Amino acid sequence: MTNSPLVSIVLPTYNGSRYLDQAIQSILNQTYSNWELIIVDDGSNDDTPNIISRYVAIDSRIRSIRHPINRKLPAALNTGFAQAKGEFLTWTSNDNCYRPNALAIMVSFLEAHPDVGIVYTDYSVIDEGGNVIDYREAKPFTEIVRRNCIGPSFLYRRQVQEKVGPYSEELFLSEDYDFWLRAAAAGFKFHPLNVDVYCYRRHGESLSANRRDRGKVSDRALARNVWKIRWLDNFTKAQIYFNLARRARYRRDLIAMCKCLAVATLYDPRIILSVLKVMIK
Repeated sequence: MTNSPLVSIVLPTYNGSRYLDQAIQSILNQTYSNWELIIVDDGSNDDTPNIISRYVAIDSRIRSIRHPINRKLPAALNTGFAQAKGEFLTWTSNDNCYRPNALAIMVSFLEAHPDVGIVYTDYSVIDEGGNVIDYREAKPFTEIVRRNCIGPSFLYRRQVQEKVGPYSEELFLSEDYDFWLRAAAAGFKFHPLNVDVYCYRRHGESLSANRRDRGKVSDRALARNVWKIRWLDNFTKAQIYFNLARRARYRRDLIAMCKCLAVATLYDPRIILSVLKVMIK
């Protein structure tokens, strides 16, 4: 595969020793071999540094960077991607695993479709023991204005990173959603692939377990980006901001509620009756 494009995989980890071996091994098992793995140790104080050192010593495609203190996921991603050399980019978590053909399938699709900037796939949900307990199908990209429909299995071109910029360090828990929204606003084409090439592990220690905080930050990401998405008409944008206002009201975040209601009425005055109903309740 000497003529195949290099894939850069960033793997941020913080005290991830429980599953880190499995995550790295799933990359070593890829049928597509032209990859580099950049592991960012975000200040771990468990056995994570020793595990990383062992793999760096046995495979020249693997290198590592360590933060002296924990700086959270988006900062670790930015550290890793600043060192990435690949034409195609992705990142994975220390508790998840690729299926052996994951990179081959996604690279092949992007090479065959130069108009597509980001490809994302179906994936299995596994439990702590690695048993499949659920299956998630990649949804149409238009779902992005309702929720993060990209999921954990994806590959994108370097041009996306160069145009969109780094992950937002102030949007921890929704840094990926914000990144995809910015890519959508920049005009990049997303494409779902209905093939299962990834295993997402569900357990109590995962970041995604904190759903309430994630929802609040996701709404912030949507509010700051949706007005830039050109394929949405004004009435749809008004509806989105109105729904954001309703969720802010539920959280008793009155400042965010008022801001979103104001933007909603600017995009389409017809929504004013719904706004008044929210205000008087």
